[in-house]
Amino acid sequence: MSTSADASFPFLNLTRELRDSVYQSLLLSSRVPPESPEHSGARKYPSAEDQDHFEYHNHYPADGLKSTDASLLLTCRQISKEVKEAMIRLSNSNCSLYKLDLMLLDERELYINWLAYPHSTPSISRLDVDFRLLGDVKGKKTTLRIGCGGPPVLTWGLFTLIERFLERGPDFLAPRQQGRDSWIEELSVNVLTPLSPPLGGYADVKICRRDRKGHISPTDMVQFLISYMEILLRRSKHTAPYARLVFERIKRMTFSLDGVERKRWDLATLEPEYTG
Repeated sequence: MSTSADASFPFLNLTRELRDSVYQSLLLSSRVPPESPEHSGARKYPSAEDQDHFEYHNHYPADGLKSTDASLLLTCRQISKEVKEAMIRLSNSNCSLYKLDLMLLDERELYINWLAYPHSTPSISRLDVDFRLLGDVKGKKTTLRIGCGGPPVLTWGLFTLIERFLERGPDFLAPRQQGRDSWIEELSVNVLTPLSPPLGGYADVKICRRDRKGHISPTDMVQFLISYMEILLRRSKHTAPYARLVFERIKRMTFSLDGVERKRWDLATLEPEYTG
C-alpha cells in the first residue's frame, strides 16, 4: 500500500535544465483578470491620515497579497535558491514578472488588482499595467473632466497609484517603511479595447464636454492619458513636487493601445520646466 510520501514526485531528481523550465513557466504565469469589479474581491481604502485627496476613486484590493513565487520559496533551501536565480535571469532578459490590472468603471471608479508579482524586490525590470474600460457614463460624473485648471482626477489617481507602489511595494496601503522602496526600469501601460463596445457606441465628441453621451473610445482614452501624463512629467512649478519620485525611481514609461506603442518617455533625458 503506497503512502502520500511514496506518491510524491521527485522534483529534485530532474535535471537543472528541466527545473529551470518549470520555474520560468510558473514565474511568468499570471492570474486571469476579473470580469468586473463585482468579481474582483473585497476592497479597502487608505486611512484618513494616509489618503491623498487625488485618489478617492481608487479601489485597492483588500485580500492578502500572495506572490507568484511564494510557495516555491517556502519549499526548501535548494529550490528557493534556484527560483531566485531564475528570477534574476528573467529580470535581466526584460521579461515581465509584475502584471497589474486596472478596471475603469463608468469613467469614474478605478479598481486595482495584481495579476502577477514575484517576491517583492527593490529593483524591477518591467511593470506591465493593463487598463480596461467598463460600464458607461450615462447619468454619472466622469473623472476625465478637467477641474481647477489642472489635470483631471483620473490622471492624478493613476499618478498616486504609481507613487504608492514606488514607496510601499505591491501592498499599496502598507505603512511607509524603509526597505519597501521600489525602482522600475520600464513602466508599461496598455489600454485594451473591450471585446464588446458599449451598447450606445463610443462618443465622438470632446472628452471634456459636459453634454457628452457615451463612453470615450480606447483610442481617445490612450491619447487622454498620454496628454495629461505629459503635463505632469513636464515638472512645471505646480507639478514638480508630485513628479519628483517618479523621475527618481522610473527610467522609462510607455503607453500603448492593444500592445501597439503610442508614446515613450525616457525620463532621464527629460528636462524640467521648473528648476526652483
